[in-house]
Amino acid sequence: MVTTKKVAIIGAGTAGLSSAILLSKQGFICDLFEEFQEPQAIGAGILLQPQGLNVLHEIGLLEETLSFGSKVDSLYGLTNQNKIIMDFNYSDLYRGLFGLGIHRGALFNSLYSIAKISVNKLYLGHKVTNINQSHSTIQITTNQELKNNYDMVVIANGTWSTITNQVNISMKHKPYPWGALWKIFDNPDSFSQNTLSQKYIKCHTMAGMLPSGINPINGKKCISFFWSLKVNDYNNWCNTGISQWKQNAMNLWPEINPFINQINKHKDLTFVQYADTIMDQWHDNKIVVIGDAAHAMSPQLGQGANMALVDAWQLSQSLTHYNNISEALAHYSDSRKKHLRFYQYASRLLTPFFQSNSTAAAIFRDLVFPPMRYIPLAKKHALTTLFGVKTSLFSNKPNIDLELLSQKLF
Repeated sequence: MVTTKKVAIIGAGTAGLSSAILLSKQGFICDLFEEFQEPQAIGAGILLQPQGLNVLHEIGLLEETLSFGSKVDSLYGLTNQNKIIMDFNYSDLYRGLFGLGIHRGALFNSLYSIAKISVNKLYLGHKVTNINQSHSTIQITTNQELKNNYDMVVIANGTWSTITNQVNISMKHKPYPWGALWKIFDNPDSFSQNTLSQKYIKCHTMAGMLPSGINPINGKKCISFFWSLKVNDYNNWCNTGISQWKQNAMNLWPEINPFINQINKHKDLTFVQYADTIMDQWHDNKIVVIGDAAHAMSPQLGQGANMALVDAWQLSQSLTHYNNISEALAHYSDSRKKHLRFYQYASRLLTPFFQSNSTAAAIFRDLVFPPMRYIPLAKKHALTTLFGVKTSLFSNKPNIDLELLSQKLF
């Protein structure tokens, strides 16, 4: 096991906070750097998969997180002609499994409350501007002219990280042409309870409703609404009357009319952009990149927060089993390779079937996807993929003991 060392963690998102908690528990002296003076979660609801919930169990936050979230038992998707495209239940993979819809702010609050008392020093309003790695130490410099030396650096500052450009890791970063409009609604009647529901018009329009537990802002039950939109179409959408878009949304999905009617102006919705980040490995000697900074991908498979939690857990495990940091981080890269590579490829493969202008993709999806739930082998592939535990195209063997995981969740 690596003996006590001083670690800099850059970014106070899911990956950074989880790493700070886990590494501090192992005795590492952790300094956490966040460029914002008042860090907060940005976005709406997220779907935590069973493997991510397992990490929260190890951190000691599962019970609290469950109290703030909504259990999601199934994923259900329909076309505008009410043809079923997806109908998958977590229990079909293994009894007792479920996902958790949760407001991003609720998860952030839980992690942040522990991280800020676990770390050695919390540097708010400090954007890391330079990383200089020598043989014996790593010096980081911030916009506040702070210069500190560390034995290890964890980069976890999200999809649009620029500090990764200073690390000796081959990387490709490509923004996605599609983004999404998001909004959190109060959900007193529990619309779409226990189900992530989606509606599609061919591949060019996708709407969804995710039960998201308790809104930390007002303490009420909430649900997250999302609507896909091309990045290049966003300005035009902003300059077009909101009434026409509202009518389109209600025509697609009449059941959500009470929610859509609460939208009065464009600024009631938040537009989020995504990107695809691919690295040939995730470490450079004693520097490691985790979370979206390392492997941002389309949100189509809903794996962002889940992967961030698993990254943090695997990093802590690698540091437990190796005697020096360089060996531990090399092991981390190797151990995460199969899982991350599969989801990066799967995300790029599946996204055009839900976010594109391809008529051929829509026809193929509507013909091929529905029968999958009736064919045992195809259904198993779909379940392990959707629920975050698949590691290769041809193998259905989950990357975690589902029986043990089910016991923890119960």
